Amino acid sequence: MSFKKETPILYFEPRSSTRWSKRQYLLLPSWCYRVVAPRVHQRNVNILEKAVLGMCRAGAFSALEMGEKLDIGTDLAALIIKQLSDRGFIDNQGLLTEGGLDNLEEETLAIQDMVAGFIFQYPWTGELLPRFVERQEYIEVKFNNNGYPDLVFGTTGKPDDRRAYMPLPVEDIVKTQPSPQEILQAVRKHGEALRYRGYLEEGEEDEEVWTFDQVPHIERISFVEEDPTPVWLATFIYLPENSLSTTTWNVCDPFGLGDSPWLRRKLEIQINKNSAFRGLQKFILEMIDNHKNEGGVDSRFADFIQLANEEAMLIVEEKLTLEIRRWDRVFNNLVAMERTYIEAKELAGLKNFPDKLDDVLMKAQKAVESLLLAIREIHPTDNSWKVLSMQDREHNRSLLNGVANKLGFTTPLPNFLVDVKQGKVKSAADYGEGSLRSYLLAALLTARHDSKHPLQLVAQKVPNILIRLDNLAGLRDKSSHFSNQQLELPEVLQQISTVYEFVASILGVNYQL
Repeated sequence: MSFKKETPILYFEPRSSTRWSKRQYLLLPSWCYRVVAPRVHQRNVNILEKAVLGMCRAGAFSALEMGEKLDIGTDLAALIIKQLSDRGFIDNQGLLTEGGLDNLEEETLAIQDMVAGFIFQYPWTGELLPRFVERQEYIEVKFNNNGYPDLVFGTTGKPDDRRAYMPLPVEDIVKTQPSPQEILQAVRKHGEALRYRGYLEEGEEDEEVWTFDQVPHIERISFVEEDPTPVWLATFIYLPENSLSTTTWNVCDPFGLGDSPWLRRKLEIQINKNSAFRGLQKFILEMIDNHKNEGGVDSRFADFIQLANEEAMLIVEEKLTLEIRRWDRVFNNLVAMERTYIEAKELAGLKNFPDKLDDVLMKAQKAVESLLLAIREIHPTDNSWKVLSMQDREHNRSLLNGVANKLGFTTPLPNFLVDVKQGKVKSAADYGEGSLRSYLLAALLTARHDSKHPLQLVAQKVPNILIRLDNLAGLRDKSSHFSNQQLELPEVLQQISTVYEFVASILGVNYQL
C-alpha cells in the first residue's frame, strides 16, 4: 500500500476564510512530483500581441507585412497593432515604446525563468491540485495508542497535539504522470490564487485560457524524479462561526489560501463512494448535530433550518450515494423529507409534534411521486389506462392483480390501490396529474408491455413494494383527516425506509441502510 500511517505529512498552515466554531484536522493523500517548470505569471499581453511586439522590435512595421509573416491576415494584424497602440505599447510610427519593450521582455523572462518545486496529484482521478510550492514543509507527529499520527503543535513546554482523520485504506488510486500542459496550468493557477487571495474562488474566476502548444519552451519542463512520492497533506474541515454562511461545513486549502470549494466537491464524491471516508461523514454529521444542540430549540429559526437542510443532504447522499444528485427533483424531495424528519425529532413531546410527523409523510409521498413522474418521461404512460373499466370494479381488480403477479409483485394488491377510479389513472397517465396510487397504477400498466421498464426489475428485488407504498398512501390519507390515531416516530421511519428502497430499486443506485 502506497499510503500508510508512517507516510510523511506536509503542513502549509491551512487557514479558514472565516472564523470557525468547530473543526477537525484531515489528512489528504497525494502524489508529490518534484519538477522544474517556468515561473509563469499573469499575462499582460496574449500570444499574438507578444508576436506583434516582437515583429515591431525586429523592424517589420506594416500590418500587411506582419499579417503575411504571422499568417494571421492583414485585418487582424491591423487590429492588434491598434490595440497595442491604444495601450501605449507602440507609438504612432509603429515603434516599440518603453512600456512595450518592458512588457515584451517581461513576457520573455517569465517563460525563461525556471524554478524547481513540487506539484501534487489527486490520487483518485489523477488531477493536479492547482498548487506549486518550492519546498516541502513537514510537521512533527506523535503516534497515538491506535497507531495513528497526531499532529504536534505548540512548544515543548506547552504541547498541543491534535488528532487528524486519516482515510485508510487509500484504494482505487491513479498514478499517471501529468503532462507539461497540466503542470503549467497548476503553476499558473497557484500564482493567480496568491494574487487574488481573498476575493476570488478557485475555478470560478473569469480567466484567460492559454493555448499551451503556442507557449515557447514548454519542452523545458522536466521531472527531477520520474516516480512520485506519496505524502499526506494536512488541512481541516470546519463549521463557520457565522451559522448563516452559504455552506454549513467548509474545508481549507491545504496550502494556506483560504477555503477550497474545489476540494470540498472532491471530498463529497469520496465521502459517498469510498468506505474509508465514512468515518469523516459521521463526524461531519455529529459536528453539525452537536452545533445544533448547543444552540437549543430556541436558537434562530434560520440557523436551525440551514443546519437541518445540510444534515439532510448528507444523509440522502450517504444512503443513496452521490449518484442520486443526477435526478434533481427526486433528490430535492428526499432532502425535504429528511429535513422535515429532523425537525420532527426536535419537536418530540411538544404540541406540534403530530403535525410535523404528518408533514414527513407528505414529503415522503411527494418524493415517490416525483420519481414516478421522472420515470414517466423515459417510459411514457399515455393511454395505459384504457384497459381499465369505468364501472366494473371486479374487472379492474382482476386485471391489475394479474399484471402485478405476472411481473413478480406480491399479490393480491390492497383494495384501496386497485380500486382507484379509471379517471384518476387517466389523469396520471396522460397528463402527469394525480397522486401516489394513480401514478403507481399508470406505471404498472405501462410496465406490462415494456421489458425495460424499471418496475420489471423492482418486482424481482422488492416484490412487496407496491403493498408498502399503498400503506404509505394510506397513512398519508389518514393523517390529512381528523383521526384519533396518533403517528409514532418508528412508524414514520419505516415509511422513510420504504421510500429509499423504492428509489434505489427504480434508479439502480446502491442503498446504504
